[in-house]
Amino acid sequence: MPLISIKNEEHSKKIRLAGLESHKTASSRIFSPFRALGHVTNSVPFSVSNLGQKFIITTCVGTAFQIYDAGNLQLLFVSSPPTSSPITAISTHFHFVYAIWGKTVGVFRRGKLVYTVESPSDAYLTKLLLFGDFICVSTDSTLEVFRFTSNDKSVPPVHYTTIILPPGAGDVVELVHPHTYLNKIVVATQSYLHLYNVRTGTLVFQSSPFSSLLTAISVAPVLDTFGLAFADGVIKAYDIRRNMTLFELNCKQQVTSISFRTDGNAHLVVGTVDGDLYFYDLNRRRRIHILRDVHSAAAGVKSVQFLNGQPVFITSGGDNSIKEFVFDPELSTSSAIVPSPPRLLRSRAGHSQPPTNLLFSDPDGHFLLSSSLDKSLWLFSLRKDAQTHELSQREKASGNKRKSGLTTGMKDKFPEITAIAYEANKAENWESVVTAHAGQNFARTWDVRKGIVGRWELKTADKTVVSAVGVSFCGNFGLVGSAGGSVEVYNLQSGIRRKRFRSHVRAVTGVAVDGLNKTIVSCGVDGELHFHAFKTVELKYKLHLSAPATKLLLHRSTELLAVSLSNNVIIVVDIVTMRIVRELKGHTDTITAFDFSADGRWIVSAAKDGTLRTWDLPTGSLIDVVKVPSVITALRLSGTSEYLATAHESGVGINLWSNRTVFKQVSFKQITADEIATIELPSIAGSSTTVEYGDDEDEVDDVSGTYVSPEQLSAQLVTVSLGPRNRFLSLLNMDVIKQRNKPVEPPKAPAQAPFFLSLTGQTEVKTEVKSHRRDVESLSVFKQKLIEGHAISDYSGFISHLKSLSPAATDLEIRALDGLEVERLVYFVTALTDRLRTRQDYDLVQAWMSMFLKIHGDVIVANIDTVREALEEWDKVEKKEKERVEELVGYVNGVSSFLRID
Repeated sequence: MPLISIKNEEHSKKIRLAGLESHKTASSRIFSPFRALGHVTNSVPFSVSNLGQKFIITTCVGTAFQIYDAGNLQLLFVSSPPTSSPITAISTHFHFVYAIWGKTVGVFRRGKLVYTVESPSDAYLTKLLLFGDFICVSTDSTLEVFRFTSNDKSVPPVHYTTIILPPGAGDVVELVHPHTYLNKIVVATQSYLHLYNVRTGTLVFQSSPFSSLLTAISVAPVLDTFGLAFADGVIKAYDIRRNMTLFELNCKQQVTSISFRTDGNAHLVVGTVDGDLYFYDLNRRRRIHILRDVHSAAAGVKSVQFLNGQPVFITSGGDNSIKEFVFDPELSTSSAIVPSPPRLLRSRAGHSQPPTNLLFSDPDGHFLLSSSLDKSLWLFSLRKDAQTHELSQREKASGNKRKSGLTTGMKDKFPEITAIAYEANKAENWESVVTAHAGQNFARTWDVRKGIVGRWELKTADKTVVSAVGVSFCGNFGLVGSAGGSVEVYNLQSGIRRKRFRSHVRAVTGVAVDGLNKTIVSCGVDGELHFHAFKTVELKYKLHLSAPATKLLLHRSTELLAVSLSNNVIIVVDIVTMRIVRELKGHTDTITAFDFSADGRWIVSAAKDGTLRTWDLPTGSLIDVVKVPSVITALRLSGTSEYLATAHESGVGINLWSNRTVFKQVSFKQITADEIATIELPSIAGSSTTVEYGDDEDEVDDVSGTYVSPEQLSAQLVTVSLGPRNRFLSLLNMDVIKQRNKPVEPPKAPAQAPFFLSLTGQTEVKTEVKSHRRDVESLSVFKQKLIEGHAISDYSGFISHLKSLSPAATDLEIRALDGLEVERLVYFVTALTDRLRTRQDYDLVQAWMSMFLKIHGDVIVANIDTVREALEEWDKVEKKEKERVEELVGYVNGVSSFLRID
């Protein structure tokens, strides 16, 4: 019997979830995995089920699945926790979702894992079928059957039987259950159909071998009949009872999925590997419609299915999209009935290939612009998935364009976007996004508010391809850098060229303009950084770099410019003084992306070495570094630095990371190359089990974010006490405080008190006696610790006790060192000298010594021979420390004066 693990919060520490062992990984000090967005579906076929009058669609997205309402394609649930390996098949029944991954069958309710069941087979599970009380899962050679022993599906099933599939039948294509066939399923392989009785485990029927490889199968609404599709494009209506083909159709493309319409119309829909949909009238046995490019040709249609009893069908493809189509009522004429073509009702989609450029389009971090290798430009909402949409590439004919007509079809998309720039200041008035495209000698503008491509084509003067773009802070001007070394400035309202300059001899790789439109900065492959006057286009300064520049980014509020170089270094330039102020070295491979934090204190960078690094600009040090499983190709921090968005070489989604420092206090220290840890990417469900980064538990409590300060940061530093300033000031002025608090008049004897106050008086006397006893006990502790410290030459315990006393108690203790015990005066001076050597509690030690000299000055003079040696040692240590501190202060002042820029 296989291992069954039930998820129970009360026993979560005792029972292991099979296939979902919680594992701990290192984490970043700053960024915590939040969630991944942009995922809709992958190549695993979706599942459709109904809850009353409502249909729900379950799609697979790697190690999780998502549940949508078919009525509006609103996302309802995302499964959690993530599975240990990618899900290979899913099936839905009412509130339960059944999924398989690896050797595990998992059962979820409302997206939460209820339990898992392990397959006894050593092979990975590939297909899944749920019918009646049985769960059937297949491997390459076996059929594993589980059975529920209770009507309550929350109770795990038990393994029922294992059926060995005949050899040579090929891979399992699908498991289906024929209508009215009790306890029987059809195992469709590439070469045969096998009908099994799962209750008895026997093979009931095997079809004749197919002449072509079977690629898809669907149960027809007619008894004993199936729709079979093959790799050569042939579609057959097959009667399993008679083992014969009723008729054939041919779409001349490899079929990936088929489905029968069940609302009274004898229609069949066929999805192909090229992304097309074919529709057939089964009564007339002919094709009635074709929908081209429903899904991308590279991905194809992975699944198509009619909703039961509805003129609606749903498709999904490997292009990360799910679409819902509807058939309108048929159009009738006098001669014949004309079937109406299906129309797109609603859809959800994302990038079909990895993103390449990211840009937040608002300061609150609500919307994120993203371009991809699939040639699309999307606007993702971080708050509501329904607001996510692709920007239209349909161009309107315009007088300033020498183009006519409109672009058509998905195959006519613009080339891939290689660079993107955006400013929000004039986004409500005209186009605010400028993009460069691969192989094109002009940049395009986009209107984010309308979600469409803009009116203008911003051409380069030398007719070479656009290599860099920028937008001024005011939103009025677009900057276009070319591969020939020129830079054009266009007015985005009118699309007219306003300025042109050329100073680079090779391709421009970055261009930006400061916040006041005074200076245009550009960098290039020629290894130079040029500063031009925006008004006159005059070259103001030329800064030679150590290597060719690859990218440029300006933080306008601090007027700091970051430039990545081909030698894997990021330099930071002050555009006011036009000097390099920081060089950030650490990446071991080409830098792919970087960005400033909102306050300009950090630069977050990524490179092909797989690391994500955070640099502190005031100190120039590396404060955080982690390694990610997939190389980051683009990254952006939101306007409040609350989120970090990253795009990766693999995966079509965008990963969001939350900034810990926004929500709690986080301490930092400089990171070395030995402290690089690998961190997991955010999951679809937004859950992540991590252990905080850092091994020094004594210094940093990363879970709470609280920095635990050590007793002394360095033995070379002078450390003062952490107490309030008025504490040692009170010690220095105890005589003044006592004089000020002295009563003006002596206390007068009270009049004869009533008899009933006598008890109160006795109580006051007893209280005074108790207080006196406590003072005596305190004095004895003080002397005892002082004597013990002298005996073992360690006064740390005595100093700790002295620090815990109030100023009044401290004064009382020091006065108690009366002149008849001169050796205790020596002990006290020695204790303070020892503390001064450690350079700790410098302010308190000086205050204690000052109080000591004031109180016992006459006794010290009278016994100078006894106390001389201790006082000389104190004076020697104090002078030495004073000279050392003055030398350090002078050195720091000199360095500061040298580095100061007038």
